[in-house]
Amino acid sequence: MASRYRPRPATTPSHGRRSALRQRQRRTQRWVIVLFAAVLAMVTAIPAFGYFTTYVLPPRRTVVQVNDAKHTLGDMVKRTRASTSVELQAGSQPQLATLPFEILNILVDEELLRQNASIAGVVVTQEDVDAEIRRVHYPTPPTGQQVDQASLEKEYKESLRQYLNLTQFSETEYRNIIRASLLSQRIRERLSEQVPSVAEQVYVHWIKVFDQNVVTEIQERLAKGDAFDSLARIYMRGDAIADANGEVGWMPKGAFPSLDGYLFPSEGKSVELNKISDPIIAGDGTYFLKATAGPETREISNPMREVMKTRVLQEWLNQQRSTNNVQVNFTSDDYQWVVNKVRELIPASAQTGG
Repeated sequence: MASRYRPRPATTPSHGRRSALRQRQRRTQRWVIVLFAAVLAMVTAIPAFGYFTTYVLPPRRTVVQVNDAKHTLGDMVKRTRASTSVELQAGSQPQLATLPFEILNILVDEELLRQNASIAGVVVTQEDVDAEIRRVHYPTPPTGQQVDQASLEKEYKESLRQYLNLTQFSETEYRNIIRASLLSQRIRERLSEQVPSVAEQVYVHWIKVFDQNVVTEIQERLAKGDAFDSLARIYMRGDAIADANGEVGWMPKGAFPSLDGYLFPSEGKSVELNKISDPIIAGDGTYFLKATAGPETREISNPMREVMKTRVLQEWLNQQRSTNNVQVNFTSDDYQWVVNKVRELIPASAQTGG
């Protein structure tokens, strides 16, 4: 009987080499596909990561923390843009060089006021906030003009709506800001009893500027003999204390602590009258000072009493900073990010001071 066994064909060496080559080619193709997919994923991820780190992460990062209350970089941008919008509407040019730092301090101070007002025995109710918002936005008709009450109410609501639209504040955010402002006012008045009625004073003139290039220019013009009051008229803009000629008046010691070293030198010495100081860098600008009378002990004027009240409030806030957990994490990159975001809002012609 014939056998059913059939011998298996022998594999030739050339056939084995072709099979191994095809396997290597398939493995190579798989690696190429994997590598291509990895490169494609990386190329796709790079812009996504850039978008995330540029637009998503920064606004969420905490820059101010007072105890458990936190404020993000996004909060800073919102407040800075709101302040800029209000200034532009009023016809002023925003000082982008300093505004972000002012907003940073405002965020800290507002939290300190909200969290520590009870220490000063001050309370602000929701009714107080309502009344203050109405005071700010309620229209004042011309004297003698008869106006329908409903019309005034409608105008008030429209004024408030326009302000919220301009600043992009929610009603809750605006109410919180108003509450902090009222707390500041009431604590300031509560502390005003610490302000003396008389004090040692000198009669002061100043030129206050912000730009270092302007400081150098004033120095050069003073060296050439230009008049102090003339330079004040040229370089100062809307100073809250001095008049257009740089005349401040009688100033008590402690009203501007950063200037006391020049105006009120160590015991037994007096400021040299009619001599213009070298530039004095302070937290709110650079000053050229000139004292023309004093020192003498005299009654503090009402304007200087208001300044002194503000100084007492600032001392109280400084004390709260030292006794509360205050953390500020604001870098130069954060500053530039805020400024860039604000510049998106304002016309190029108004982008000065940044």
